[in-house]
Amino acid sequence: MSAAMAGGTKLLALLLLLHIAVLSSGVQLEDLEEAADLGSVVELTGESIETTISKHDYILVDFYAPWCKFCQSLSPQLDQAAPLLADGEPPIVVAKINADKYRSAVEKYDISVYPTLKFFANGYPTDYDGPHSAHALVTHVRRLTAPAIVVYTSESRFRDFLDTHGSELPIFVGFGLEASVLEKLAHKYRNKAWFAVLGEYSEKAHENFQFDERHALVVLRGVNEVQDVFYGPFEGPDLANFVKRNLPALVTPVNFDSLKFLTEDGRPNVVTVLDSNSSVEADAFIKKMRVAAKENRDFIFSSIVASEWPKFVRPFALGRKPVLPTVIIWNKKLYAKNDKVDAFVGDKMESSLSELLQGYRENTIKLHEVKAPTFYEKATENTTQMLQAIALLVVLFFQWFRKNKEHAAALREETPARAEPNAPAPGFVDASSADSHKED
Repeated sequence: MSAAMAGGTKLLALLLLLHIAVLSSGVQLEDLEEAADLGSVVELTGESIETTISKHDYILVDFYAPWCKFCQSLSPQLDQAAPLLADGEPPIVVAKINADKYRSAVEKYDISVYPTLKFFANGYPTDYDGPHSAHALVTHVRRLTAPAIVVYTSESRFRDFLDTHGSELPIFVGFGLEASVLEKLAHKYRNKAWFAVLGEYSEKAHENFQFDERHALVVLRGVNEVQDVFYGPFEGPDLANFVKRNLPALVTPVNFDSLKFLTEDGRPNVVTVLDSNSSVEADAFIKKMRVAAKENRDFIFSSIVASEWPKFVRPFALGRKPVLPTVIIWNKKLYAKNDKVDAFVGDKMESSLSELLQGYRENTIKLHEVKAPTFYEKATENTTQMLQAIALLVVLFFQWFRKNKEHAAALREETPARAEPNAPAPGFVDASSADSHKED
């Protein structure tokens, strides 16, 4: 037997043993194929999208276009989220498809903007409109696989639930309430919040979660932060309004993910503008704003670091070098601010904020129109990209110029030298020249 045949026989034997091992372990070959999809972002095509969706119970699909800058920003976030979603229970697959190339997918799933994220549960799609940062995305997608409302009969099990669900989403907990009281709202906001009820609880719960009546709806942000408490009535518009106004955090960071949510809320937005979010002073300022947010629920509160998104801050005419922190009240195309540049610095913060809120409510404070960007600002808002484009054009020009120069030189070498107008043609002997030679 030749060495090649012996090697082939050994390979077949190994494959047979592997197949027997897989079968004996109870693992199907299809399971191994599915496992290959977990932990990384799967690239789909127009032919594979349907089979991949039908193969997995839960899958998040990114419909993207290669030229879309928002798609380019989302891609690394999905790379980070994929292994986290794969490791959970139930496992969730992350996939993407070039919708600009595979137009049939665009038509079937009604894709009109890029990127569009759709979450498929047992083949049925739901639009995902939550945040795009990796860890927040994982929390929001996990929410879509859980029941709309969870009923707990054990305080320890409820504590376990709190420990594992973080603070990305608010947790509405009905103490002493029936699940039916919150069921409708839980289905309506299942992709924006967690809902749970705890029928029986110890007296310690009153102290831990800061409520003092038998029946209460408590809003939590993580394990220890109580955002708000509601004592009824547990029906009608009062309950619905309480839930809606507590969907955002007491002070929500302004970013691309949250801006749509903040503007659609409908309440005037009290925006804190900071020079940093990592200093002791900034932390103390935000704590005071949280207290104010609890006491002024007719407003929604948010914060932003000016240097992180100057394009957002610029229309409020704070000046080139504003004294920060400062506070503005923004409502669609109008905003209000305190005209004193240092109104929110130091001990003046509480009184200045109270004066601003009261003046806005009573319409005694001047409202300004949101400042449209000037022509210069529009022209220079993407300076870095513009300079990069100019540099690229310069490089391309010199490449084109050098290539054409080399091409022209090559043509000159290949073309025979042309006779000068008065020079004799090759092989021609001038008669006068010939006679002179004869005389010599």
